[in-house]
Amino acid sequence: MARRRTSTNLNDEPEAPAKNSIGVKLAIWAAIFVIGVGLGASLTTLNPTSRTIDALTLDVNAPSRDFCNSYGASALVTTNRIFVTLNPFGIYVSQSDAVPGCVVLPNNWNLLLQKNAINDGDIRSCRDRMNTFGYTGDLDKTPRVDCVYETKDAQQKLLTPKPPKPPA
Repeated sequence: MARRRTSTNLNDEPEAPAKNSIGVKLAIWAAIFVIGVGLGASLTTLNPTSRTIDALTLDVNAPSRDFCNSYGASALVTTNRIFVTLNPFGIYVSQSDAVPGCVVLPNNWNLLLQKNAINDGDIRSCRDRMNTFGYTGDLDKTPRVDCVYETKDAQQKLLTPKPPKPPA
């Protein structure tokens, strides 16, 4: 029994399967999507509006900017007060206030001490609780310095997606 040839020319290569072209098309569309998202995100970052706050804006607006950028990290400080009544039970929250601030690295506390922003008692108290100092306001005038606690799991909670809650 003789074999049938589908091509009249012996040098013709067989056609590639259709699946290959679908995969190539999907890869091209995926690449276009990724490039579009990346381009959109970079344009948004490079062209901030007056309401955009980023790390650079915080660094520029940090109190005692040179000190903060050299010996700590700029921060956005939110302050609000919470009032709790017991009879009748109620919880009331004041309007939040956001100001630029700075968190000082523990090995730079002596510089805060030299600027009379803290004293030895503040250092002992803060060190006993394994914390560091954060401040708002100009260090050369009257800053508000607080002993602040760094939560180690905050970044993990922020970056780890939570599973969706089942519908009630």
